[in-house]
Formats: sequence, C-alpha cells, structure tokens
Amino acid sequence: MSVLIIGSVSNDVLRLQKYFHRIDIKDIHCFSSSDAAMNYLLDSLKEELELIILDAKLTLKNCEEICQQIYSLINWIDVPILLATTYEKTITIDRVFEAGIFDFILKPFDFTQFKTRIQVATKYQNEAKLRKQQESIIQKDLIVAKKFQKNALSPPLNLKYLQIDGLYVTSNTLGGDMYCWFRINEHLTAILLYDAMGHGIAASLVTMSVRSLLKGMITKLIDPVTVIRELNRQIYELFSDEDMDRFLMTAIYILIDTKNGTLHYVNAAHPAGFLFGKYGETVFLQANTPILGLFPTIPITKKTIPLSGWHRIILYTDGLLTLNKQHSIDMEFFHSYASQENSYALQKFSQKYNLLDNDHSDDITVVSITITLQGR
Repeated sequence: MSVLIIGSVSNDVLRLQKYFHRIDIKDIHCFSSSDAAMNYLLDSLKEELELIILDAKLTLKNCEEICQQIYSLINWIDVPILLATTYEKTITIDRVFEAGIFDFILKPFDFTQFKTRIQVATKYQNEAKLRKQQESIIQKDLIVAKKFQKNALSPPLNLKYLQIDGLYVTSNTLGGDMYCWFRINEHLTAILLYDAMGHGIAASLVTMSVRSLLKGMITKLIDPVTVIRELNRQIYELFSDEDMDRFLMTAIYILIDTKNGTLHYVNAAHPAGFLFGKYGETVFLQANTPILGLFPTIPITKKTIPLSGWHRIILYTDGLLTLNKQHSIDMEFFHSYASQENSYALQKFSQKYNLLDNDHSDDITVVSITITLQGR
C-alpha cells in the first residue's frame, strides 16, 4: 500500500509518517504541495497510491483554496483524500466534504483516531478497487455480447430482383433490436425486424433467444399470419414466469413474392414502414396486429400490396424516432437515392444524422429493401 502526504515539512507530517509506520504502512511519499505531487510523482507510483493525506490549516479565509486543491487531486487520481486539520467552523467542514474529501483526521493527533480513520478509508478503497475490477469484467462481457448480437444479424442479400441491407447502431448498453431475412425459394424472401421492449441484458437475452428460433420457424411456416402467431406463442411461453412487461416485443414481418409481384406483411405494434414507388408515391406499412407476448393468442391481420417496377422499403425501430427530438427524421431521404444501392443510401443516411459519431440511449436499426421487377 502506498500513501501520499501533502503538507509543509513539520512535526505534524513527521507524526503522520510515524503513525503509518506503526500500522505497518511504510511506502510513503511526501510533497509540500499538491502541484508538486502531481508534477513529480511517476505514473508507476501513482498507480500504486491508495490514500492521500492533505495536511492543511482549514479556515474561512483559505477554505476555497483548499477545496481547489481537493478538486485537482480528485481529477488527478481516484483515491480517498483525508484532511488533517484542526476543527473549524461547521460551514468550512461542510464545504470541504462537498468538494470531495473522504474524511478528517483532527489535530491534535490521536493514534487510535488515526488508525480507525485509515482503516475505514483503506476498506473503502479496497472495496472500490474490487468494484472497478468487477465493472471492468462486466464491460468486457458486454462488448463480447454486443459483438455476438451483431454477428447474429443477417448479411446483405443481393438477388436479381431483390436487394436487402441493414444498418445497426448499438446503444450505450445492450439492446433488443434484431433483423433477419431468409430466402425461402427462388421467388419468396422473408424479412423480419423486431424489437424487444426495454434495454440492457434482459432485452438482449430475449432478442437472442427468439433469434435462435427464427430460421426453422420462418422457413417452415412462411406465411406472415402463421409466423407471427407462432412467434407470439413462443414469446409468451418462453417468458410466462417472468415480469411480462419487460418481455413484450414489436415486430414487422414481410414476405416478398417476386414471381407474383406481391408483398404480404404483418405489423405487430411496430413503427410503420415505408414503401416508396418509382414516382414518389408512398405507402405506409401501418401496425395492424397487437404487440407480441402479452397474450397467448392475438388477432392477426395480414395485408397484401401489389408490386410492379421499382420499389424501396424502409423498416426501422423506435430508436430512430428518439434520435432527433427537435426535427423529424426525413424518410423521403431514401427516395432521393433511388438510383443508388441500399448500402450507399444507408451510409448517407447515417452520415446525415451522425449515427456513428454519437452515443445513443437506444439501438438504432434501419433496413432498406430494394425491389426491381422487370417488365411489371
């Protein structure tokens, strides 16, 4: 254990050193001022520091000066700071506690009082170090979990009449967004975008649990009504013993049939998607089905839209709606890039709203689908 004492060389500083020796703490560094300590103490020694004693006479006149020293030390290193001083007016005591002091060692020094104060500060520091280590492990695990969740997203799909790309921007914590698509056969392609309500580890676990079911479910059942019915049942049964309001899910499922030129979809309480036509016409893929996971069975409505020529579909999660509270998100932006590929349009969209440059409280997910049916 390494200790830093800041104060002019005096009998008080010498007594503090002797007291530390009596409790078997001998790695002690003494400096006359906090500036001197911060300027000359090597980084290697700084990392070993676990306690700072600031020896100073506290008065109304110099209270703010001492507080500034405390601020500087706190910004320099995160360890308990004890102020060795004589008792002064309550207002000064309150002020230095407000500045960030951990405790006092009152003069004239008493060894029993000194030992108790140091033990309390040392225990706090050890617990703080352990907590930081645990938080570091958790943060590393969260980074791995984020990568795992991102790897579960479907890669871009490029077919003759159909191209699909996704943009996924993670939040500060784990989230519940996920998209996937599956080519059923030469003419049928299924796309699902869903969002588990809530944030953090719980939402992520729900998302990944559902993701593991989707390939078999979608490629076998195919039809939007049947798929959403089974998805609702699975969510309800998987988490029926838990706090249900944490495990609800919104979703939009689309089945594109390039042979017959049709789009079938079910929107379960999800933000409305956009279907743009070649000449600027827009169709909203509005919610037509209740949220998933609340009841074992729900009424499900499928809507069918005819397709011909060029179309671009934009799907997204609600993280996009909270991105810019002052200005609405311009979805027509994607139509202005009609001649460009999905990936390019998503890149420009990301740049326009600085999606990759900011921290976000919620995941932001956008899926762009381009359909080009020649001769239709």
